Amino acid sequence: MAANYTEVFQDPNAVEKYAEDTYAPGTFSSIVSSRQTGWLRGFVPTAFGVPPVHHDFACGTGRVARMLSGLVEVSHGYDTSEAMLAKGRELGTPGYAHLVGPGGAAPAASPGRPALVTAFRFVLNVDEALRDQLMEFASAALPDADAGLLLVENHGNAASLRHLRKTFGRLDASTWFQELSHAEMRALFDRHRYELVGVQGFTLFTRGCYRAPVAWFAKATDGLLASPMSKRCTDVVYVARRR
Repeated sequence: MAANYTEVFQDPNAVEKYAEDTYAPGTFSSIVSSRQTGWLRGFVPTAFGVPPVHHDFACGTGRVARMLSGLVEVSHGYDTSEAMLAKGRELGTPGYAHLVGPGGAAPAASPGRPALVTAFRFVLNVDEALRDQLMEFASAALPDADAGLLLVENHGNAASLRHLRKTFGRLDASTWFQELSHAEMRALFDRHRYELVGVQGFTLFTRGCYRAPVAWFAKATDGLLASPMSKRCTDVVYVARRR
């Protein structure tokens, strides 16, 4: 994890590169994002009887809110970076963007509506204290089991091909591109009284496998096997509910 991760995206140039290059059409991240969109747009209407209020922790440019457009009552995004939120507005992100200070995010009140809390591309990049802040935020929006659902992405699952980079010494521990195991994620949920109710995977392969000459094989295999082999995927989303 980069020690200054929370400061990285205060820089508009870093935000522009993240939004326009990392998620450029045809890139690995954009392909995974497209799969996540398809899954979310099928999952949310079946998981909720009425459109929920969406709370996106560390929302960045609002990518998840755009995925859920039209499926939720309203989206609230919370981030410490004004540059990220500004880029989100430029991209047409629906709902409300809340600029918050470190540790200052609190979900907007939504009496009478179920809540959907999301945290994508966050837990892998930060330390345990910030993961606990996420869970405390989620718990404020989800006080009990009937209040709604929490969706947390782990884009570095230790039970995947990604782990081979660490096994063979190719993972640079000085970067934030680390890995989290299913056990670590379960421990996080358990510590905050959440029950894990589902795991959905989106790619068995890593970014490097999406380059020529093996890209065609990785894409085809992921299209067929990523969902049924979710726990072995590099990128997974955990679905949890308060106990």
